[in-house]
Amino acid sequence: MTNHTPNNGWVETAPRPVVTHDQGLRVKPQWWRGTLAIVALVVLFFVLSTILSLAGVFFDVATGQYTFDEWAENPLRLTPAVMLANNLALGAMWPVSMLLQWLLFGVRPGNLSSVTGRFRWRWMGRLALVIVPVWLIYVAISFIGTPPDELQFTASTISMLVIVLLTTPLQSAGEEYGARGLIQRSVGSWFGHPTAAFVSATFISSFVFMLAHAASDPWLLAYYFVFGVSMALAARGTGGLEAPVLIHATNNVLLFIPTALLDQTDQVFEREAGVADAWMLIPMAIVLAAGLFSVWWGRRYGLVTRAPLPRSSYEKRPQPPQYSQPWPPQTNASQPGYPQSWPQSYPPSSQGSGESAPPESYPGRPDQRG
Repeated sequence: MTNHTPNNGWVETAPRPVVTHDQGLRVKPQWWRGTLAIVALVVLFFVLSTILSLAGVFFDVATGQYTFDEWAENPLRLTPAVMLANNLALGAMWPVSMLLQWLLFGVRPGNLSSVTGRFRWRWMGRLALVIVPVWLIYVAISFIGTPPDELQFTASTISMLVIVLLTTPLQSAGEEYGARGLIQRSVGSWFGHPTAAFVSATFISSFVFMLAHAASDPWLLAYYFVFGVSMALAARGTGGLEAPVLIHATNNVLLFIPTALLDQTDQVFEREAGVADAWMLIPMAIVLAAGLFSVWWGRRYGLVTRAPLPRSSYEKRPQPPQYSQPWPPQTNASQPGYPQSWPQSYPPSSQGSGESAPPESYPGRPDQRG
């Protein structure tokens, strides 16, 4: 059965399957779509990251921050310009992921944010009332014992702080829309069973997220993988990316601020073997607890976590119903209820018909005067 709607044309009234966020692209389950989406996302990131990073390096050299030879000796040097380039490249994965979903799956960009088709700001604000204070305590404890005289307030430090506050939330959102958004949902589209889809998608998206951080220390590798799994749980349990974006942004911003004030930004990309130890179990536990808490809090909040499978522009639209008889229906003289003929004019002529003309007025008419 079909109905006509002015916006979408003829659409089916048959109910569509209800799915979680990670299976939202199941509408077009062809394996090549998800594969192409993941490959395109990775390639576009590396191209954009290379261009912006080189622009940052050229800016630093032009402004006398260092020479090309000094940069070659320490390519991981993190200046405000390089930090800005890195954050913008990662932040661009937000719209890029939406665009790839639209082009390859035909699903509207808003469905990447949540099962409701939009970013739920009110829900994120409610969750922030708990997540942000907890992270403030966590970061404060992490830097207990740091002498105040080690804090630096130079022009470079202030520039770094401004960039962190303005662009790190975008960087975190870009990573979540890429990993827990496009990659997670692309892999999830390959599997019909919800559990198989979530487990497989979580493993692959977390593995890619771990590799993207280019760490060789086993503790850091474990941390990034656990971080990815925790955010995948939060996305599925809350029906969207608001909780992962909030947790990721809060973590990065609040950890970068003291790092910048202590002029330790060069240590951000030091991820070789031996730089971390078993103390990394603490941030792993905190991130996992935050993800699980967001699921519980979302249920208390009455959050929508499942929705009918979104429509794809590549779906075949059902045709409008075909009527068996033309419209308007033809009268049939043999069918009861239809007059044999209609008078050509009213009142009908009484001449030669044997019928008398209707009276000029009828008893009981309101305009009849007695």
